[in-house]
Amino acid sequence: MSNWVRIKKAKALRYKLIAVMYLLFISLSVINIPIDWLHINKYMAPLLTETTIVSIDNEELLVVYKNVEQIKEEFYQELGYDESTGKYREPYGYSVTDDFFINRERGKLLQDALKAVHAHLDDLGQEKAQLFNALFEEDLDNGLLKEGTDWIVWKFKHVPAAMAETLLNELVLRVRLISGDLEFRGNSAEVEASGLVKYATNLDFMVLGDTLSIVPADPSIVAEVKSNAVSDWTAASKELDAYYFVPEATGSYQLRLVAPNSEEQYTFTVLPARLGRRGTEAFLTYFEGQAATVSMGTVIAKGNVSCSCDPNASFSNQQLKFTPTSSGWCSFEVRGANNITLLSDSVYVQPRPQPLLKVKGLLDGERLPKGTQQISLEALHPSGSGAYVIESITYEKLIGTEGELKSMGSTIDLGGYEGPLWIKQITTASGDQTFESEGNFLITIDT
Repeated sequence: MSNWVRIKKAKALRYKLIAVMYLLFISLSVINIPIDWLHINKYMAPLLTETTIVSIDNEELLVVYKNVEQIKEEFYQELGYDESTGKYREPYGYSVTDDFFINRERGKLLQDALKAVHAHLDDLGQEKAQLFNALFEEDLDNGLLKEGTDWIVWKFKHVPAAMAETLLNELVLRVRLISGDLEFRGNSAEVEASGLVKYATNLDFMVLGDTLSIVPADPSIVAEVKSNAVSDWTAASKELDAYYFVPEATGSYQLRLVAPNSEEQYTFTVLPARLGRRGTEAFLTYFEGQAATVSMGTVIAKGNVSCSCDPNASFSNQQLKFTPTSSGWCSFEVRGANNITLLSDSVYVQPRPQPLLKVKGLLDGERLPKGTQQISLEALHPSGSGAYVIESITYEKLIGTEGELKSMGSTIDLGGYEGPLWIKQITTASGDQTFESEGNFLITIDT
């Protein structure tokens, strides 16, 4: 019996709509490529093309379509694609993508092929022309039909290989939709033998706090997980038709899928968590000598913290509190039971800045009211917090012959003086650092 079934035109419209929805999903994903999306590309990319075949009557379009397929085959060769495992080298690197499509000009050949499809739209009819404009709307806006490399760079530059594979299969599907009648395969023996996993996320690696999810190919399949540090297998949590596993420690793990007549095993790695820099915390600046709090944003409830810039750092309620004693990169580690690393990350600590100096009680920014007996100054951290101590103030009363005077601390005793007063220099201290700043405050005490 044939391994595919030709679907009548009336029913094929529903399947074409599904194919278009896949294309929309991929287009939206290009805006942002999260790590989970890179992991599921190996399941999505074959689905776009291996489930369909096309019948093309136009001989010229058939040649164009074969050229597109040839580019796809050459790309798989460049990736080092292994048909038996479905894997290839460096799925998350983009050097192969850049070299193949940009440096070796395979992107130019692909662009020329798509231009040729566009050139035949008059022969294919109004419906196909509208479909082309809908499917390639963003490509047209980014120079698909123009000369130059704008479209190639927009489409493929610095795109991870796993994502480029899906984009290329997507273009193949677009050409099939436009150039001929699409046909859909039934369940072939090859598809049935492809494995026990229908869908999975984080099956290669994950960070502490992520969730491994698996949808088996059959409801009878059982999923079990174990760490390489233990010998016993633990059943994964199940909800509806999916299994879930949330690791509590880092290290290497194994996933076992058990079917009535077969078994598959996978190895994945759980990496230490990272700091949860979200919202306003994504823009925080850390300063030497200034107390700071970092929200971990992970599932880690407790552990022993070590901090390269503060030996007294503390960790509780998913918050790390520390006061940097030096500038530069400050690294953190949170370790749990058996000294397992649960979190590893770092922040950059800025050197102590020059303080901002302020005279209290000024009127109009330069006068003090009549009868003022004392001038008070304060030193402020640019971020709004942080301890500075004013050690001394050098000043001169511009009426009289006393000359340059020096007051210890943050105040100046006027002793009934009225008139202009020039604050020349202010010495401040923070931690073991001293700052000499030219005050240049000219203040008038009203008479």
